[in-house]
Amino acid sequence: MKVKTIILEGQTGYIATISREEKSIVCHIADKTGNCVNIHLVSPDDRDDQFSLAECIQFQLDGCQGTNSMKHDYFRLVTLFAD
Repeated sequence: MKVKTIILEGQTGYIATISREEKSIVCHIADKTGNCVNIHLVSPDDRDDQFSLAECIQFQLDGCQGTNSMKHDYFRLVTLFAD
């Protein structure tokens, strides 16, 4: 099984679309109106990069600095696209 795309909506109303391209894990963050506010590209084989992405997603979607368990919830989703 291969996960192609995950779309998440946070408490802030922001939406994160995570997908895998050839050499990158890509995350588009959009605001409530659908305007793209951030695009993140991270390495599919660098766990530190992936965790940093998870922290960014968590902050944008939850609107606060998250606890480790909050960040790890997002990290688990990001790792679905990892090598």
